[in-house]
Amino acid sequence: MKNRIQMAVVRIVVPLLLAALGCSLTPSLPNSSNGSGYRFDELPTETNESAIFQEYQAIAKWNSSNITYYFANGTDKLDDEKQVIQQAFGLWSAQTQLTFSETTEEEAANIVIGWAVRDHGDGDPFDGPGDVLAHASFPNPYDDRQVFLHFDDEERWVDSNTQNVDLLTVAAHEIGHTLGLAHSSDPNSLMFPSYDGPRRFLGDDDIAGIQDLYGVGSEPPPAPSIPGNEAPPPAEGTDQDQDGISDQDETLVTGTDPANADSDNDGLMDGVEVSNQMNPLDPDMDKDGVSDGQEVDRGTDPFFPEQSDISPELEKDVSDFLTTAIELEIDAYRNESAEIAASVMAGDVLATLEDDIASLSQQGLVMISQIDYYQSFIHDIRVNDNTHIEVHTCEVWTNETYNKSSGELVDSEGPTLLPQTITIQQIDSNWYITAVQFYDAPAFCT
Repeated sequence: MKNRIQMAVVRIVVPLLLAALGCSLTPSLPNSSNGSGYRFDELPTETNESAIFQEYQAIAKWNSSNITYYFANGTDKLDDEKQVIQQAFGLWSAQTQLTFSETTEEEAANIVIGWAVRDHGDGDPFDGPGDVLAHASFPNPYDDRQVFLHFDDEERWVDSNTQNVDLLTVAAHEIGHTLGLAHSSDPNSLMFPSYDGPRRFLGDDDIAGIQDLYGVGSEPPPAPSIPGNEAPPPAEGTDQDQDGISDQDETLVTGTDPANADSDNDGLMDGVEVSNQMNPLDPDMDKDGVSDGQEVDRGTDPFFPEQSDISPELEKDVSDFLTTAIELEIDAYRNESAEIAASVMAGDVLATLEDDIASLSQQGLVMISQIDYYQSFIHDIRVNDNTHIEVHTCEVWTNETYNKSSGELVDSEGPTLLPQTITIQQIDSNWYITAVQFYDAPAFCT
């Protein structure tokens, strides 16, 4: 909705968009119970060795629910491999609001699919018939780059619910990785590391994991606090640079350098940044010309641009206010009640929100919004007087509209850059957003 009021989010948790190679290690995994000895891939049984990751089962996420894929080639073992892959995507889309569509342009695809043998150029050669069947990569939390799904073309691929090796089963498992799911310890899960014959359905654990990542009803994540520069919790497993993230997780999850404790050279160890929901690949998250490490040392906010004419106390107050405003606005749209945001919006802004929600509701629709947190920032703050503040923000938004009855995705807009000026005024001792002015991109967001 182009007339939708968009609030700045300065300090929100990182959405998990991983992009590291997902199958580069070779741990000892149990063979399947039917004696096949197959493994889906070489992704470790216990992904996330570092303590800062241990709470997550789902470790990655795309920033959009519309995923595209491209076939680099096919296999001569089957005549209908593309249709089988489409069925595998369907297992995941049936449980979420995700949509999958094939594209004929490789550069436009989120996922590139292909068959290969032995050493095929991705740094993870296949081993021939038996054992490892395929491999895939995760998305990246800091760089929305392309991922791959490769099948070992020396396997005996079939389209069968009784014979091995069933392409649909293996494809569905690997697609789970490309969507951000690690291996599951639940033997009834499709994401269990061992291939135990055809399994053409998702288990409860698979469904819980994918809906945790992409479910429509998920709550907005909490905002992180201003970090300190304390040491991160120690990693389990090898951690050659002693940054609190195991070498395995640096390769598979964060995309940081396992031989460099500070991959972006901002003065903060990678583990400190990740544990504080910061970007370990961006040395100046708020684009204010002061490195994140310098801001932490000074006690200023690396999520918020430093301005010499604005006190740190006001910076924090504005940051906290806008963070609250976005969380309430998202809740208002999700719950179809503008009253939820009435504590931070007033006048035409609140009226526009009410009209927008009412219009969606009358059509049987609900809108879910996401912001690209690392591409969005506050440009500056202007204090007109003691009761009137203007905030220039640069925000990248994606809005998705769903049919409430069927859950079908009706419309998707973005990611779109929205430069804007937000007016915050004091009314009866409380502060409210009273006006929002939009500009043609990029405006001051350069």
